[in-house]
Amino acid sequence: MSRACGSPASQRPATESHQNELVSVMLRVTGTGDFEVWIDRIERPFSFSTPFGGSDFALMVVVAGSSVMPAEREVVCAEIVRQGCRYAVCAGHDCPLWEDAIDLAYLATSPDFSPPNERFIMTTQHENESLGDVVEFFRCNTAFDQFVPRRFLVLVVGGAGALAERVHSAIEEAFG
Repeated sequence: MSRACGSPASQRPATESHQNELVSVMLRVTGTGDFEVWIDRIERPFSFSTPFGGSDFALMVVVAGSSVMPAEREVVCAEIVRQGCRYAVCAGHDCPLWEDAIDLAYLATSPDFSPPNERFIMTTQHENESLGDVVEFFRCNTAFDQFVPRRFLVLVVGGAGALAERVHSAIEEAFG
C-alpha cells in the first residue's frame, strides 16, 4: 500500500468550492489504485450512506456538536455497521457515546449478541485529542487481523462548515 505512515503527503490548499461541497455532498478527497478517501458532512436528519457499495471501509467520525439526540445517533451507527464499517475512529463531542453506539449496533446484528468474528468492527474514541493526532491514527492504525483498509470515509456530524473544512484540509494533507 502506498500510504506510508510517518510523513504527510504534500498539502494542497483547500478552496472555497470544497467548503461549499462539504455542506451536503460527499466528496472524494483523494485516491490511487491502492486506496480512496472520501469525506461527508451530515446534518439533521442525519442520514448516512457510503460510496463503497457494501465493501469494507474504515471510518473516522468527527462529531461537531451536541445537537444529535441519542435515538438519532443509534440510527446512524446502525447504518454505519450495516454498510460495511470495519474500523471506526470516533472524535469530537460525546465521542465515547458514538464508540459505544457502534459497538452496540454491531452486537445487535446477531440475535444472540454474538456476531461472527469475520465481521468484527474495531472501535476507538479519541476524546480531547488534536485533529492532527486523530487523522494520523486514522491513516496509520486502522488495520487489524486480516483487515487492511483500502476505503476510508470521514464523516463530520453537524456543526459549522468551518470544522468540516479543517477536517478536510487535515485529511487532504495526511492522505493527499
